[in-house]
Amino acid sequence: MLFASLLLLGAQTSAVEFTEHPVNGQLYPRDANSHAEVQVSGWVTQSGWQRILVVAERDGAPYSAQAQQLFYSGGRASFGFRVAIRAELHAYSFRAVLIQGLQRQLVASADDVVAGDAFLIEGQSNAVAWDAYGEDLANLEQSPWVRSFGTSSAKFWAAAGDKNWYQADGQTALDKGSIGAWGLHMGRLLVDRTRIPVVILNGAVGATAIQFHMRNDNNPADVHSMYGRLLTRARNAGVADSVRAILWHQGESDGSNAENYANKFPQLHSDWLEDYPAVEQIYMFQVREGCAKPSIELREVQRSLKDHIAPLQVMSTTAAPSHDGCHFHYAGYQEFGNRIARLIGRDLYGSGMTQDIDAPDLDTAAFTDPQHNEILLTFRDPDDTLYFDPGAADDFELDDGVQVQNGTVIGNTILLKLSGTSRSRSIAYLGHQLDGPWITNARGIGALTFKVAILR
Repeated sequence: MLFASLLLLGAQTSAVEFTEHPVNGQLYPRDANSHAEVQVSGWVTQSGWQRILVVAERDGAPYSAQAQQLFYSGGRASFGFRVAIRAELHAYSFRAVLIQGLQRQLVASADDVVAGDAFLIEGQSNAVAWDAYGEDLANLEQSPWVRSFGTSSAKFWAAAGDKNWYQADGQTALDKGSIGAWGLHMGRLLVDRTRIPVVILNGAVGATAIQFHMRNDNNPADVHSMYGRLLTRARNAGVADSVRAILWHQGESDGSNAENYANKFPQLHSDWLEDYPAVEQIYMFQVREGCAKPSIELREVQRSLKDHIAPLQVMSTTAAPSHDGCHFHYAGYQEFGNRIARLIGRDLYGSGMTQDIDAPDLDTAAFTDPQHNEILLTFRDPDDTLYFDPGAADDFELDDGVQVQNGTVIGNTILLKLSGTSRSRSIAYLGHQLDGPWITNARGIGALTFKVAILR
């Protein structure tokens, strides 16, 4: 469906001025009863018409018909209709008709209107997640029930001016309806599993440090800022007050500036909760070893932020395949979509798929013997099914240079055997670029990287 090519109901006619109306391809946020209310209201400005009729169809079949008598005052007659639609994989259409005796005049129409849920994606290039390799795979998962609004262009006038709805696009970057490969895959999984349409707005821009994502507190909707462009789009789409979750993949460009990240992300998080008051969960992807060299200290900040602010969950990017040292081929982004869709399914839709869907997350690291030849890693989820690939020992670093030789999984713990006695105060799990050996769970989700103090 090329929503933007259709006639918009909002256009004024010589006979009618609309104040509330659906437009082609629009998604209305659903309420707690899984319905949404479509309003059609305004003024008839051409005298002589007796009634106005609003007809709604569901998949082309009659659904609702409402008529109102027109009473003029000063040459204008007001009208207002409310039509409840269900959140489902069915599309609604609307027609507004003026009536005078046997005369009828169609004054506006809107097609492919649905009810559903809204999500936002923000970050840098791995949130843009376009088809950088020309694989032409992402849009194989396009769906008329996964939609977007406006353009993700970094040009401020485009973000403010494009008020069209689109079928979401996973291949393009910074364009009309662009939501990225993993965003589209995630959306398709949610639709297929819940039978509820979704709209996803992506405001990410590549190579941007966190400072470029911050809100202009004097003008939150400032379209000259990344934050303001996305907020403007969400408000223009009518979903800002109903966004259910925000997905964040950013941090590579902050390099070793961990302290700044630790200060700024909570501010950004607080601003999101203010401007998107219905948000139920925020999901952060922890970045991995690669371009711009995000330090292990910065990645540890990302891992630990969830312990200090809520709502926030952190998903790993380790063990996602097809990493080129910076970005991912489609298989990697597809894995991102798989991981985050499971979490959203559990947290927002009550899915029973709960085992091994979080990234393995370290709780404590402790020496187990007086000689300090072994370190026991205990992970937070006692039900995790952990795997330690041969060669994964190379991804560990102790501050005194002692090497980790191997690891043995025991329940939700991993016992690390060291090359000798260690006096290290900390241990880091760094991960690595490209593919290779990892610590994972039963679904192949890589462990979050970390740098923590070793308990004695």
